[in-house]
Amino acid sequence: FHTKMNAALYGPPPNVAVPEALNLIFGHYCSPWKSSYATEEETALANVKTMDGASFARMCREAPELDQFVSRSQIDLIFSKAKPQGVRRIDFDHFLEALLSLSTKVYPDEVPTIALANFLARFIFALFDQPPSPDGVNVIENIIRELS
Repeated sequence: FHTKMNAALYGPPPNVAVPEALNLIFGHYCSPWKSSYATEEETALANVKTMDGASFARMCREAPELDQFVSRSQIDLIFSKAKPQGVRRIDFDHFLEALLSLSTKVYPDEVPTIALANFLARFIFALFDQPPSPDGVNVIENIIRELS
């Protein structure tokens, strides 16, 4: 496994599994108060956490160094492709699709699972307030194991 430029790598917080860590990040960036009006489909999702494009872009902006690999317009396009047609927000499953699209954009030469593991370790899990892992390869292997 390799990462670009020997970057710091992060795992999920201690005692938190990868899926739970992703759910925590998704929940943190969901902003239900931002939507000024909702479509019928969005109203049906009212009890489900959803994320709008601005919140997704903010998450990407706050991920260390991600802006060196993807532009704001690429992030907006990835969000647009991940959301269902006619809806302005994404649920958790569509959030995962967007992360996978971002990861293959940043790591185009990797198979999707390895690209996603690298992406999570390099950018997304860095959003937790924790120091980088001293053992990056094991972090990525553990993430791959949990994704499988």
